[in-house]
Amino acid sequence: MVGQYEAAVALTMSASGLRADTWLGDAKDCTRCNAVVGLGQIVRSPLGRRIADNHRITSLGVDILATATKKSHNVIRRSGATADRLHDARVDCHSIMTTMPTEDYLVLVEQAYQNRGGIDFQREKLRTTSAIRIRRRMVADIVQGAVLPPVVVGVVLNHDHFASVSRVTAKGVLPLVRAQEADRISIIDGMQRTTALREAVSSDDAVGKRPMRVEFWISESTNSLIYRMLVLNTGQVPWNLRSQVEVVFRSLILEVEEAVDGLEVLQLADGRRRSKGGQFQANELVELFLVFGARKEKIDIRERLADEFTKLDFMEAASDKDFAKHFSLALEVLVRLDVLFDKFKKPRGNSDLRFFLGKDVFASQPACVGLITAIATEVFGRPGMSRPAVEQNKRLDKVMRGLAKLERKLARLTSDGVGEFLGLQTLNEAIARGKSGLSVGDMEREFFLKGFQVLLEEDFNVSDMTPCWRAY
Repeated sequence: MVGQYEAAVALTMSASGLRADTWLGDAKDCTRCNAVVGLGQIVRSPLGRRIADNHRITSLGVDILATATKKSHNVIRRSGATADRLHDARVDCHSIMTTMPTEDYLVLVEQAYQNRGGIDFQREKLRTTSAIRIRRRMVADIVQGAVLPPVVVGVVLNHDHFASVSRVTAKGVLPLVRAQEADRISIIDGMQRTTALREAVSSDDAVGKRPMRVEFWISESTNSLIYRMLVLNTGQVPWNLRSQVEVVFRSLILEVEEAVDGLEVLQLADGRRRSKGGQFQANELVELFLVFGARKEKIDIRERLADEFTKLDFMEAASDKDFAKHFSLALEVLVRLDVLFDKFKKPRGNSDLRFFLGKDVFASQPACVGLITAIATEVFGRPGMSRPAVEQNKRLDKVMRGLAKLERKLARLTSDGVGEFLGLQTLNEAIARGKSGLSVGDMEREFFLKGFQVLLEEDFNVSDMTPCWRAY
């Protein structure tokens, strides 16, 4: 016996010469023109005319679409995990709209929700009296059957899975998403609604069975999701830029870990500290991603972004499909230099010098920021400039070739020889003299930016790092 949620059956109406794909559920009226759909019927309105194109009919809470011409009539069932899709050619991202039971959605995004600490990384939790009342009203409305706007879920796939997205059927979308690591799934837009849905389900189990709309943004690159997210939220209540990137933070970390050899990402929750070159805290990589896109060593990442030009520069960079690849290469330069410098080791003893060992240089976040910003301005140009993709790739190739020459040079040196090359005594003295009138953090970022700009200008061909440390 065919159930009411099975596919529609195509019936050949030989007497009339008409073909009808007929809904097998209970008869129901069209919500716009009162046409009736029933088992074995051609859809007609009460006045005897066929139903107008694209009129919506509902049956037992399931949406179907009806279309008709003089020759035929089709009813397309939209039950369960059906999907509408569009391909964003701008950033090579698939937008797939679907419906699913609320409880299934909450299970799908549970870890993404928990990992982001509720809504802390989107907009701040609503705390005012009026805001709390609004939230309570949203929850009450959901319990009473309100339909919310679609939530937007970002999914970053590996190359093979992403290549198959265009061939995945409607039924295959959700299994594909569910098969991904939880860290590849993020709630891009709709954390407030997700919070309200969780509260509504906890107060009424029936809410979990109701369908809701979900839009999946599926991409091979994190920066495609970031670009879409920045565009989505332009003109709304502003987020700070860091929060917007942290929404897809875990996907970004997975992406750079796979792309950069020798990079070891330390998570705050692990309680591990940096002990050798190539190790970096995960949250520090977010800042490096931001300064690379903004091409500025000093950006206000904790306050709401007042400088809209910085946001525009970042959006322009993130819109480039090669942006993630360029960032990974810049990060590779950082990692390889860090490992090279770490060759200089000696007992610390009672020394309280800040830069004493080779690995101490990039243990400083301002040094990491300075290097990444120097590479960004070398590749993309200063903020406000826009270089062609060919020129960007040419400049980045030059940086990688220069790094390789430096690696060959330092490979021939002993540990003490690397120490002499680093000139850490000069570094300690120069940075201690820093300019007055700037905060220590801002001064050090500018110090290292100027220093590493010299290294890039000289194509890494320096006898030692003294000219770099004296550039400020």
